[in-house]
Amino acid sequence: MNRIPVHLITGFLGSGKTTFLNRFIKERLPERILVIENECGQTNVDGALVMDGVEEIIELSAGCLCCSLSDGLLDILYEASKRKEQYDRLVIETTGIADPSSIIQVFLQDPRVEKVFDLQQVICLADASQLHTWLDEAEEALRQIALADSVLINKTDRVSDSTRAEVESIVRGINPHARVFAGHNGNFPIDEILDTGTTKPKTVESPQVSSHHHHQHEGQQHNSHRITTFTLTFPYPLDLNNLSLELNRIVNLYHDQVYRVKGYIAIPNYPNRVILQSARSTFVATDGSPWESSSERTGKLVFIGRDLNKQVFERMFNRYMVTD
Repeated sequence: MNRIPVHLITGFLGSGKTTFLNRFIKERLPERILVIENECGQTNVDGALVMDGVEEIIELSAGCLCCSLSDGLLDILYEASKRKEQYDRLVIETTGIADPSSIIQVFLQDPRVEKVFDLQQVICLADASQLHTWLDEAEEALRQIALADSVLINKTDRVSDSTRAEVESIVRGINPHARVFAGHNGNFPIDEILDTGTTKPKTVESPQVSSHHHHQHEGQQHNSHRITTFTLTFPYPLDLNNLSLELNRIVNLYHDQVYRVKGYIAIPNYPNRVILQSARSTFVATDGSPWESSSERTGKLVFIGRDLNKQVFERMFNRYMVTD
C-alpha cells in the first residue's frame, strides 16, 4: 500500500510559511492535499489565509503542536487514516515557535501513523531580514533550521546581496546537510524541493567535520550556537540488534544534545538498505531501497545536535561493524 507523503513546514514567526504553503498548494493542483494548521492561541488566523483548492484544512488552536502533540495531532492523524483514499498528500504547517522534533517523533514512533503516512521532508522557512535576531533570541529558531531537510531563505528582496550571502552562510553552518534555496514572496522551485527527502540516500552526503556556527553583527562577536553536524561512514555491515540497543541508549541518554539522527546502513545478508532515524528519545529502523552493488554497501548516519563529540560516537558505532 502506498503511504501518504507528508511534508512538515516550519519556520519562526513571520518567516512566510503560509505564503509558501499557498504556493505549494497551487503548484501541486489537482492533488488532494490535507492541510493541518496550528496556531498558538484561541483563534487560528492562518487557516483563513490558506487559498481555496486544498482538499481539507484541519485547525489546531489553543496550543502548539509541540505541547499538545499526543492528543490533538494523533487524533487527527488517526481520523484521517480512516479516509486515506481521499488524500494524495498531507502538509503540516506548525506555529512559529514549535520544536519540529516533537512532530517528527510522532511519525517515527506510532505504528498506526507510520503504516499510513510517510514523513518525507521537513521544510524550514527563514526570514533573511530577521534571522540574526531570532537565532540570538530563540532556541526554537535554531532547532527548526538544524532539523530541516530543506531551508528556504525567504524575503531576500528585503536585504542586500551581502546580507543574503551572510544568511546563507549561517544556515549552512547550522545545517550543512540541508538543501538551501533563496527566494521571496514564497516563490521557490517546488518540484526541486520535493525531490529532497529525509530518508533518501542522496541526501546523506559525504562525511563532514563538525560544523560550529559563529556569526558577527557589525564586528561584534556573539556566542557560538554550538550546533554540531557530522557523518559517520560504515564500510562494513552493522549488527542491527546490538546497534539498535546502543542507539536507543544514546537518544535517551543524550536527548537534550542529540536533535536528530538519520541515515542508512547495511546489515549482513540483507539486500536492502536499513533506514535509521531518531527524534528526541525515539529511534526507529525501517526497510529502505535495494543496494545497487554488493561491493559498495557503505552506510552513513548524520548526527545533528549541540556540542556533540564525533570521536565518541565513532567509537561507539564501530564496535558493531561485522567485518567477516
